[in-house]
Amino acid sequence: MEILQFALFALTDPTNLIYLAIGVGAGIVLGAIPGLSAAMAIAMIIPFTFHLPPVASLIMMTGAYKGGIFGGSIAAILVNAPGTAAAVATVEDGHALAKKGKGLKALKVSLFASAIGDTFSDIILILSAAQLARIALEFGPVEFTVIAIASLTLVASLSGKSLIKGLIGACIGIFVAMIGLDPISGLPRLSFGNPDFYGGIGLIPMLIGLLPMAEVLIRLEQPQTGSKIFLPPPTKPSDTKVTKGDWKLIGRPIAAGSAIGTVIGIIPGMGPLLGALLGYDAAKRMSKDKERFGKGSLEGVAGAESGNNAVSGANLIPLLGLGIPGDSEAVILIGAFMIHGLTPGPLIFTENPEVVYGLYGGLIAANLLLVLFGLFLLPIFIRVSKVRTSIILPVVMVLSTMGAYNYQQSFFDVAVAFIFCIVGYTMHKLNAPRSTVMIGFILLPIMENNFRRAMLISGGDWTVFFESTIGNVLWVLAVVAVVFSIINYRRSKNA
Repeated sequence: MEILQFALFALTDPTNLIYLAIGVGAGIVLGAIPGLSAAMAIAMIIPFTFHLPPVASLIMMTGAYKGGIFGGSIAAILVNAPGTAAAVATVEDGHALAKKGKGLKALKVSLFASAIGDTFSDIILILSAAQLARIALEFGPVEFTVIAIASLTLVASLSGKSLIKGLIGACIGIFVAMIGLDPISGLPRLSFGNPDFYGGIGLIPMLIGLLPMAEVLIRLEQPQTGSKIFLPPPTKPSDTKVTKGDWKLIGRPIAAGSAIGTVIGIIPGMGPLLGALLGYDAAKRMSKDKERFGKGSLEGVAGAESGNNAVSGANLIPLLGLGIPGDSEAVILIGAFMIHGLTPGPLIFTENPEVVYGLYGGLIAANLLLVLFGLFLLPIFIRVSKVRTSIILPVVMVLSTMGAYNYQQSFFDVAVAFIFCIVGYTMHKLNAPRSTVMIGFILLPIMENNFRRAMLISGGDWTVFFESTIGNVLWVLAVVAVVFSIINYRRSKNA
């Protein structure tokens, strides 16, 4: 009852609701701009919260976080350019639907899946933050290594009918992820004597070049670029709304994505991108029509978007319960807590319960506002996307270049984006899946760092990977995932 009282008290204050609405709206718009992430949306809002009460400040920033994660799917669906890294798994199916005149339907599926995934993880947070945070502490180097190995099976799901091309893409991502300073020794690796490489290759510049910039080159090859509208109009009324049949189709992927994203969010260091990829993979495994994936699957959009948005609530579990940030967005939120003299961790539930429970109320209200704002803004984004390509393509290129530069205010990142623009364009011409590059890039650091830490702790004894109960359970799940991936790949290849 205490939780409910504080939550309702926070939401009955119109000032709190106004700041929450500003946060959600700003997050959606900023997330839809290629190169700007949910973390950037939060960071841009922080200066406006210095003189606000703690509850108003925190719910404004968490609203921006939720809006930013969803906003990334808007550009992914309409212009094949994910606004945030978390929308990578939404690109192929979402944009394929848009090219069939079903852009608004795809956006609404993304919106509803996002809100449901968010709400599910928020409920889990409210009911069991402190208890689940302690479980997350049981994950060590062994467990993280096994999770990364199991996640590599995503390559098979995203490779289409050419596993070789998918593996080549993953190897490119692995190679790029190895550039920089060695995580254990601190020595330069694959830097070619250039200090700019010491910091490694950033995810955002690589993503921007690989997808939106490459998409501009691909669009320029199409005839009548200057006069052709960017997306075809819907051909029937059902192309603009989510029907009962659609809900039956996306119900299971949303449920699976919500559960997977929540688990990923509870474990520190995973992030919404992995939640999206695993949610998409689960949707494909459960689907009766796997051939539609990559060509315009509502199930794929639903699984990916529920997966990445469920992370946003669940990663507050280790933050509030233990004071450990779950991802880069949570790191910024910890700074916001400290600005207001609050220290995340177990004591915050007894020392500042009104702040925690007010935040809980803000999280649920943010999901409602996300749906309302989304339904209002989506038709506007659709109209913007129908501007002549001779206008929109240069705008996308300029915004992408700015996004690459703003990542670290570095022209080196701009150069990286242009290099991967060429890589992405070449992969498209070779009909190779670009998304597998991202899988290799994000999984290698998790796998390498934790593998080497485990070996150092055990003194080089490899049996350490089979001494953990949780680790052994994860090994079994990894083997099952590999077997199912092989079976599904052979079925899709023979279909």
